[in-house]
Formats: sequence, C-alpha cells, structure tokens
Amino acid sequence: MAATTAKTTSARPLDASHRQPSRRPPTVPDLTDLPNPKDLLKSSIIADYNQARGAALPIAKAANHDSFMHYFTWGDPNHDPQKRASAKVSLWRLLSYATWKECVLMVFGVMMATISGLGLPAWLILLASSLDTFSNLATLIGAVGMDGMMTYLEEELLRLCIAFAWVGLVCLVTGTLYVSIWTYTGEKQALRIQTQFVRASLNQDAAWFDSNDREALPTKMGTALVHINNAIGRQVVDVYANAISAIGCLVVALLLNTQLSLIMLCIVPVALIIMALFNFCIRRVKKRANEEMAAAGGIATETLAGIKTVASLCAQPYFRKEYQHHVTGSAKASAKAAFLSSLLAGITGALFYMTYTFAFYIGTEQVVTGASTAVIIKCFLTGEPQCRVTGASVMCCIYGVILCVTFFGLMGPGLSVINIGRSAAVDVFDTLSRKPTIDPSSEKGKRMQGSGLEGKITFKDLFFYYPNSPNRPIFYNFNLTIEPGQSVALVGPSGSGKSTIARFLLRFYDPNEGSIIIDDKYDLADLNVSWWRSQIGYVAQDPVIFPGTIHENIAMGKPSSDGLPATKEEVINAAKMACAHEFILNLPDGYDTYYGGTSVQLSGGQMQRIAIARALIRDPKILVLDEATSALDQMSEEHVQKALANIRKNKKVTTVTIAHRLTTIMDSDAIAVIANGNIAEYGDHETLLQKEGGIYQSLCEAQGITPSNSGSSATAKAVAVAEDNVEFPAASAIAVPSAPEAGIATDSIVNQTEEGLVASEAEADDEEEVERSEVEIASMSSIWRQVGWDSIYTIIGVIGSAIVGALSPCESILTAQIVATFYVVDPDAMVEANIPYIMNFLYFALASLVGNSMVGYGLSRSGSNLGAKLRHLAFSSMLKRSMGWFDLPENTTGEMTTILGADIEAVEGLTGLPLGYRVRVLTSIITGVSIALAYSLEIGLVAIACVPFIMIAGMMQVCCMRKKFVGPSEGPSPPTIMEQGLRGIASVQAYNLESKVGDDYEQALGPESSGKVKSGIIAGTAYGFTQFAVFVSFSLVFYVGSLLMVKGQVDFVGFFTSVLAVMFGALGASQVSADFNSRQRGLIAAARIFSVMEGPTDGSEEDVGEIVPIKGDIKFASCEFSYPARPDFPIFYKSPERDGVNLSVDQQQSIGLVGRSGSGKSTILQMVMRFYENTGGSAALDGREFSELNVNNLRNQVGYVGQLPTLFNGSVKQNILLGKPDASEAEIISSCKAAHAHNFIMDLSDGYETEVGPGGGLLSGGQKQRIAIARAIIRKPAILVLDEATAALDNESQKLVQAALDELQVTQPRTTLTVAHRLLTVKDCDKIAFLGDGGVLEMGKHSELLEIKGNYYNLWCMQNSDEELEQLEKS
Repeated sequence: MAATTAKTTSARPLDASHRQPSRRPPTVPDLTDLPNPKDLLKSSIIADYNQARGAALPIAKAANHDSFMHYFTWGDPNHDPQKRASAKVSLWRLLSYATWKECVLMVFGVMMATISGLGLPAWLILLASSLDTFSNLATLIGAVGMDGMMTYLEEELLRLCIAFAWVGLVCLVTGTLYVSIWTYTGEKQALRIQTQFVRASLNQDAAWFDSNDREALPTKMGTALVHINNAIGRQVVDVYANAISAIGCLVVALLLNTQLSLIMLCIVPVALIIMALFNFCIRRVKKRANEEMAAAGGIATETLAGIKTVASLCAQPYFRKEYQHHVTGSAKASAKAAFLSSLLAGITGALFYMTYTFAFYIGTEQVVTGASTAVIIKCFLTGEPQCRVTGASVMCCIYGVILCVTFFGLMGPGLSVINIGRSAAVDVFDTLSRKPTIDPSSEKGKRMQGSGLEGKITFKDLFFYYPNSPNRPIFYNFNLTIEPGQSVALVGPSGSGKSTIARFLLRFYDPNEGSIIIDDKYDLADLNVSWWRSQIGYVAQDPVIFPGTIHENIAMGKPSSDGLPATKEEVINAAKMACAHEFILNLPDGYDTYYGGTSVQLSGGQMQRIAIARALIRDPKILVLDEATSALDQMSEEHVQKALANIRKNKKVTTVTIAHRLTTIMDSDAIAVIANGNIAEYGDHETLLQKEGGIYQSLCEAQGITPSNSGSSATAKAVAVAEDNVEFPAASAIAVPSAPEAGIATDSIVNQTEEGLVASEAEADDEEEVERSEVEIASMSSIWRQVGWDSIYTIIGVIGSAIVGALSPCESILTAQIVATFYVVDPDAMVEANIPYIMNFLYFALASLVGNSMVGYGLSRSGSNLGAKLRHLAFSSMLKRSMGWFDLPENTTGEMTTILGADIEAVEGLTGLPLGYRVRVLTSIITGVSIALAYSLEIGLVAIACVPFIMIAGMMQVCCMRKKFVGPSEGPSPPTIMEQGLRGIASVQAYNLESKVGDDYEQALGPESSGKVKSGIIAGTAYGFTQFAVFVSFSLVFYVGSLLMVKGQVDFVGFFTSVLAVMFGALGASQVSADFNSRQRGLIAAARIFSVMEGPTDGSEEDVGEIVPIKGDIKFASCEFSYPARPDFPIFYKSPERDGVNLSVDQQQSIGLVGRSGSGKSTILQMVMRFYENTGGSAALDGREFSELNVNNLRNQVGYVGQLPTLFNGSVKQNILLGKPDASEAEIISSCKAAHAHNFIMDLSDGYETEVGPGGGLLSGGQKQRIAIARAIIRKPAILVLDEATAALDNESQKLVQAALDELQVTQPRTTLTVAHRLLTVKDCDKIAFLGDGGVLEMGKHSELLEIKGNYYNLWCMQNSDEELEQLEKS
C-alpha cells in the first residue's frame, strides 16, 4: 500500500522548459529531511527561505521579514516605517486623476481665483485714495480752487464708490466661477479616485488582505476617501485665493509705506515659529484621536455585522464598553487638539494687537515728521501727492500688513484639510499604485485557446506558510497529482491545509516554494490569473449571494466578458442540476425575484444551491467544492451529487472536493488524507477503508461507514428507497423563503449578501429625472437636550466667541480716532492724543487671548462630548434594536457605520467650534451696525438696510440644503458596496467579479457625486454673491457717509468710525453662507442619528419580563410565524393538514430538528433565543410564554453554537470569555478540552492569548467552530442550541466533540435543540422532529420514525445505514 501511495502521489518529471530556476533558489535545503513541522521550526529553513526570496525578488533587505511584510502592507519595497506616520502624498499626485479638460478648467479657475483674491488689495488702494482725497487739501486747492472744492469732492467720491461697486461685481463673477469650477473638477476626480481605489482593492492579493484589518478597512478607507475628496476640491483654490490676497495686501502696504511695513513684518517670524510648534503638537494629538476613532469604527463594524451572535451571548455591554472606551479617548484627544488650535488663534491675535501698538506709534511719528512746514512747502511746490507720509498711508499700510497675515492665517484651515487629505491618501495611493503579485486585472500570462486545458494538476515539492504566520508552515514537501477528469477528495483534520489547496487552485496564494504544474506544460504562476479563474467553478462553504435577481446571480458564473452571456435556458438547467429550480419557482417572482438580503431572504441551503448553480453554469474544466453541500438537506445533497457525477461522466471535469461528510466523497476516484503538512494516505474509498489502523478508516468508523454498507451500490439503493417510499414535502415546504436558514448561524448579513432594493416601476419611470425631495432635519432643541449639562461649556465658548467677534468692529473706534488725529496741525498734540488710543490695543490683545481660550476650552469640550455621547447612544440603540429592524435595507452595517462616523462628526459642529464661528460672525455684524448707529444714525440705518442683502446668499444655501440634488439610486449605498466587496473578497475574486463590484460602486456613487456638483455650483454662486454684496454695501455706506460729511451733518470721526465698523462686520458676514451650509448638514445628519435611536427593541435593555431559573420545558402549540420584513410570507402557518407548529420538549430532553432547507429549523432556534416573536398561537418555556420572559435572563441560560461561527477581533481567551465574563482560567481550559480545542490552541503561537484576527480570519473553519462550542458550554446553560454545530469539524474532531456533548448531556442534563443534516448527530436524541409545509410533519424517536418509513426514513436512507434498516426489517 505504501508503494502504491508513493507511486500515485509522485509528480511526473518535467522538462527543463517547465522549470523556473528563479522560483526555486538553490539555497533552500532539501525539505524531505524534515520529519514534521516542529522540527521545521527548529531549523533555519525560514531564514534560508527569506534569504533566497530576497535574492530573487526586489524586496528591501534579504532575510528581513518586517520589510517583506511592509511590501505587502504598503506596496513600497524601500519603505521606511519610521517615516510612515509623517508621510504625505504630493498635491500634484492628488490631482493626477484629472482629465485634460478638467486641467484646463482648473487652470481657468486658478485665473479667476487670482482676480478674486486681488479684490481686497484693490479695496485697500481705493480706501487710501479716498482718505487722501479728504486729507490732501493742497492738491484740492491747486486743482479746483476753493469754489469748486465741494463739487470736486462729490465727483471724486462718486468715482470711488463706483470703483468699489466694480470690485464687487468682478468678485461676483470670478468668485462664482472659481468655486463652481473647482467643486466640479474636485468631485469628478474624487469619484475617479474612489472608484479606482475600490477596483484596486478588489484586485489585491490575499496577502494584502491578511495584512489589513478587513473589519476596520471599510471605515478607515471610507474616512480616508472623504478626506481626499475634501482636499482636491474648493479648498485648494481657496488657499490659493487667500495667498493671492495676502501677497496683494503686502504689496499695497509696501507701496504705501515701505519702512513701516518692513518693521511690522518682523513679528511674522515669531508668529510662524509659534504656529509651527503648536501645529506639531496638534498633529500628534489629532493622530491619536484618529487612531482611537479607527479602532472604534472597527469594533462597530464587527459588532453590527455579527449582531445575532452578540445578542445570543448578551455581550452588548462588553462591546458597548469597548466602543465607548475608544470613542472617549478620541473625544478627549479631539478636544485637546481643538483647544490648542484656539489657543494658537488667541496668541497670534494677541501678537497682532501688540503689533498695532508699536505700528501706530511709529506711524504717528512718521506723520508728525511729514507734517513739518518744510515738507508741506516741498509737497505744495512739487505737486506730488505721495511726497510725504499721510495718515491714510499709515492706516492702510498697517491694515495691509495685518490683512496679509490674516489671510495667511485663513490659509491654515484649508491647508489643514489638504494636509489631512494628503496624509490619508498615503494608504489609498499606495493601494492604487501597488501591483499585487497575483493580479487578476493584469493581461499578462498565458491563455490556452479553445479546449486546450485538459485539467491535470501537479503539486510538486510545495512549501507554504501564511504571511501572517511565518513560523507555522502549512505544507512542506507536499506532492500530489490529479489527472484530467479525475475526482479527488481532500480530507483531514481542521487546519491541516485542505482549504489552502483550494486557495492555491484559485491563485489566492502562491506557494512559498515548489510549483503547481498544469497539464505537464505550464506553471500555474505563468498563466493569466483572470483566465485561469474563469476555468474553475468554485463553491465555498459560506456562500455569497450578490444584490440582483436570482437569474443574475446564477448568470454571474458565465459573465459576458468570457464570451456570450448566459441564456435563460442555461440558467434554468444549472438551477435544475443544483436542485434549486423548484424552490426558485416558488419565490415571489421566480427567477426574477430580487435578492437584497431583506426583501426576500433565503436559507443557507437555498443560497448554497444557487452558488452551486452559479459554478455549474460556467461549464468549468476544474470544479473546486469546499464543503459545498454542507448546508444542504440529504435529498438535495443526493441530487446535487448525482448531477455532479453525471457532469463528470459526460464531460472530463477535474473535481477537487473538500468534505468532512465522507458519504459525499465515497464515489471519488481518489481520496487524499492530509496530515502534518503532507499526504498521509492516498487511494480510493474501498482501498483506504481496508487499511487497518489508517486515518481514513477511523474517520469512516466515526461516521458509521463500514465496508459492508459503503459503495456506490448503497447510494443507488438509498435513492431507490427514497423514490419508492413517502415523498419529501411538496414544493410548498420550500415555497416560503424562510429568514436565514443560516439564521443566527449567519451572524453577519454581509457574509450572505450585499444589500439592495427593488426599484418599483414608478421609480423606473422617473429614472432620468433629478429627485429633489425634502430632506428631514432635526431641530436645535433636540440637539440642546442631548448637550445637557455640557451647555455650561457651550456658554463659556459662546461668551468667548462673542468677545472675539466684537474685537474687529471695536477696532474701528480706535482706528478712526487715531487717523482723525493724524490731521491735527500741531504735531505735539498729535502724539499726545494718539498714545492713549494706541495703548488700548493692549487690552484688545488680552481680550483676544482670553476670548479664544474660552472658545477652545468651552466649545471643544461641548462638541467633542456631544459627539462621544451621540456615538455611545446611537451604538447602544443599534445594539438593542430587534433583529427585524436589522433586516431592513436602510439598516445595513455600512449605513450604520456611516452614521457613527461622518454623520456624528457633522453634528459635533452644531455645538463645537463651528458654533463659535457662527456666534463670532453674528456678533461682528451686530457690533458693527451698533457702532455705526451710535456714531451716525443715518449711516447706521443704511448699514442695517444692507445686512439682509449680505445675508441673502447664506439664506439661499439654507434653502438649497433642504433639497436633495441626487438622481434616483437603486441598490445598496457606496459604503455598503465597498464594505461587502472587501469583506466578501474570496467570492468576488473567484468569479472574476471585481469589475462588476467596481461598476456597481461607481454607479451608486454617481448620483451622490452629481448632487455634490450641483450643491457646489450653488455654493459658488452664493460665495460670489456674498463678496459682491459686501463691496456694494460698503460702496453705498461710504457714499452716503461721505455726502453727509461733506454737507457737515457728520464729522470725520463719526463718518470714518461708522464706515470701518460696517466694513469689518460685513467682511465677517461674507463667510456666513459656508457656516449655514455646515449647520444644515449637521441638522440633516442629526435627523438620521435620531432615527436610529427610535425603533423596535429586542427587550435586552429593558428590565421587563419574569426573571426565573429556567428548567427547559419548551412547548409550541399551534404556533404561527412570519418575519417582520415580509409578513406576507409565513414560515409556520395553519393549513388543512396541520395547525401550525406543534412541538414539545420536556426539560433535560434532547430534540433533533431536521427537514428540507427552508423548512424553518433555524427559525425555531431564533424563536427560542427570542430574536423573533411568534405571530400566532403559543410559544412557551416552563409554562410561560417566551414574550413574558426577561430577554437577558433567558439568553444567559441558553448556549448557542451556529453553523457559521462568528469570532471577534481579539485573543482566543477574550472570545471564550464572552460566554462567561467571570470564568476562571480552569473553566476556560475545561470548556476548551470538552470542545476538543485545547490542543490546537496550545499549538498556536501565543496559546490562549493568540489573536484570532477580524472575524476569526486567522483560524480555520473547524478551529473557529470548536472555540464557539467552548464559548457556549462554558456558561453551563440550561438550554443548549446547536445549529449544525459540528458541520465544519473534521470527522475525528466531530466524533470527539459529539462524544463530549453527549457526555455533558449525561453529567449535566439540559434541554438540547439540535439542527442537523447529519442524522448520526441526532439519532440518539430523545425526540426528532421533521419540519415542513409550515409545521411538523413527523415527530418521534429515531427508531419510531424509521418504522413509519416516511420523510425521516428517506433521509436516513440517503446516509447508507443499511445495517440498521435490515435489523429493523427483521424485527
């Protein structure tokens, strides 16, 4: 036998042309000398391998595993980890996704921004000219004489006012154009980057996904894409426009008074140093805040995706606490960063006011010097108006320098947004530029034309370890040959590498060493990845159904890119072969039924049959079945097996099957038993079964398979018996699509489907129209109720904002007094009069420091605390929602994490720093108008009349924000598509669906992007109009005031104070529109957040219901049930044949639930767990209705294990403790030993402290299942619920775990409900119920059900237990 095995498994010799020396470095030692993996770990094989690999590939340093991992993580072979934190993408690279047309538009937009930015410098020049018109009497007298002076003044003032108005008109046009253009181009580029990123991510190899947390990845990347979107739009050109304004103001100041300008600029280096130091600290704090928020986002995603597992464990408090811990940490760091930012503004403001002090003093000295008699005579004789320093030039010079620095300061927020976007873009652009080792989008590689692929597969000398576990090799010296058309089954213990072979065949991974040869000609690594995958039909244990109709899902197996699209007949034939045709016809719309995860839900078995049909329709040359029929009932499995056998009979199809249920592989041509990294046994079923003491023989014995009852004849006989006896339930038994038959077994709806909605015909008729529906917004009163006692912080911040806002208009009082004093003839009186006003600027400096500090302390805490509170409340509300609520399409994991992220961030601005900005602006307007009224009633009234004109733009944006400028969007949202595509990457890549998912994402993103473009154009119009309104208002106020002054109705101080006060207030008001915009976004987001806080609860957070010890006496009487999401499709219902579900289980009894897929087996379990309530009849526990019991008390006394176990990111120990948080170490070890998990856990790198990865992704399916079993039994429950709990285990583990469960039933009796397709796991139950047709068809003990030869008898026949049947017949 050993000789036979060796001969069979050895690969044929290859020609030299088939070898690739670069892939087989000669430095790697002979692996055959290593007897087992433990010896391997003690050798230098890993170091030698890395050294050889480093010599063969351009990866940083040889034998440096960290560099190797950074290559996969960041895509940069020469990356320096220490510089990673400060890495940024250049702005030019950010803008590299623009088309040439967009580049032309952006250049034009920059030109418009240049003109718009020069508006304020032009205003300064005009203001200086107007003041000189009043002050330079020598020029006036020389030009027109005393008689014409009044007329000349009026004409000059009119020309100046018209010039002011023209500046406003130019700003209207240029401001509108540059904002609109850059908003448009930014959105188009962002759409392109987002789409390309999703496509690039979907094309990454498995090693990249192993190195990135797939649970946190959607949240992290979603946030990064938002930052990039913000960084490449209007912010860029706003920064540029501010820079132009700053430079223009500086040039004007230098031209007006060079000496004074240079003196004032000396303060700039000091300010820059302070800003640099503060910004360094702010960046570090913000980084910590972002890290905490990313961790919170990962927890939220993982928890919401596995909500049913969380609810079954009553683990909501644990995850709520973990989430709140990270959210609180992020809030504290964000508040600290905001305080530092405000403190920086206070310090720089204080520096500016201190600069005013010495600048006006020096300017006064200059004016005094220029006012000497000699200078006046000189100017009169020469006629040069600029021959001396005037009060106008001093004032405009000072404000020119201050405005220069101010505009540079205004660049700060925009630069911050751009830098955040550049930092966030590092990972995104690394992904975009990273070329994966296994690239499905690449056209490289050979393609066999026609029917060139025969299907022979040779695994030669494979050595492999997963990138995240380099010290745990899976294979070493692995050899196996699969002939064309041969059916080979892979069996072995969990974690032995069976599924790894499937991943090799799908080229998710390449072996670290060795080669996989196809048809004795081609190395698998040399073939085109996409073409190769198109030749493989793949069905995974966890089927994934995509949004779309059932027809579309099956047709995905034969995409049009591979040739002609699948026809309807091909789809139906594939469904028939997969035993799916009947239940599909009974769906609401048959093959046209749209599946979005909620509108119609399918059982796990139904989804698996659709996935099998999808694999069969592509007419594959190679078929890979990874536990493909594990979720099928026995009859369906038998039909599918017959279909696969017929396919192999009529066509040469190489089939690789991974199975734990050995009855599904007995007819395979060969069976390979994998153990200890190699082939332990090889041969057909009969040969291996005869091998005494062999691994396969012991596996068969564990499943009741012996030489006397095995073989194809037994299968044929079983089918015959099934066909001659009672038929299985009619189509009506599966006509009603039950809620996930995976039910609580499938804790993550993302693992089953991508959410979507069916578009109604009415919506289709309006498909080309832009929808402008009203958007629901929250009231500010509801926000203030959430703020609560933190309103004290808000009040402090508002007072500080009011102080800061009042400073600018109040400057006009001092400035006007100082400038008026410049025209006093006596120089001594000028200095004496100005010093008190000049020194008052020191009080302004103190007020700026105190006011901004109050803003930072108060509003940063108020906003951050509100965000943390809302995140906690929203997340807590989500955790207590009923399971029916999660079935709705608007409540997907992607939508919920968006609410917890972007929406709450928008709401923070309602009481955070943006609120202070709003108060500051309004205070500035009110103070300016008040000062104008105080100094001149007429000018003040004109200013009041202009305020609504200024505010029109802001109000226009408020109205527009109430409308949705988006087109009709069908299907899931962009975040949901990205999340599901990344998390379900295996199925996406196996079926070459990367392009389809990318297209779906682009299509879903299109309406949103178009809506943003329209909103951006409106924002541009509003911005331009606001600039126009400011300059026109100033022009009007200046004209009216100057006329009043010329006529003697107001003095110069009153005129100048009123005009400056209005101007300073108007400049602040010019940014109100943007503030209203953000305010409306916050109120809209708040409405979405509050909607999450309302809805049906599952009762887990309510102290209602009876809290009593559970005995376990369960009784269903005439029970009816339909899922809340589809009440018209009942699962259990009354009919002429039966009165709903009638089922009873006495305490400490065990019952097995069996039946066809979709018959409602898992529904019973969900009702016991109180995930759903019965809609009719009675469902009682210990004589009390389930609805009367306290939810937490019930679930704490129920242990649940599902077919598809959900583990959470953390250690093995942490996952087990979710079952019993106060368990001792001895209890943990005891439960793991009972679940047959202790040994493999101890073999992990850190034992019980080993991290399992997101979703337990670092463990095999069987290992996850055993940990889930340990988690369930550690709580010593009164009721044990097992939903295919041992389906994912290898046979030996299944036997041991089942024995352990049986032993626990004896030593610690409890009520046990078991859903199973393996009848051997339920044959010893006290009672077995066969479900179907909306109720219980048969119920009794195993022997009793066999005697009546009904539905259960048919299922039993399918499992080849002929010996017991013969004994039954004899008796």
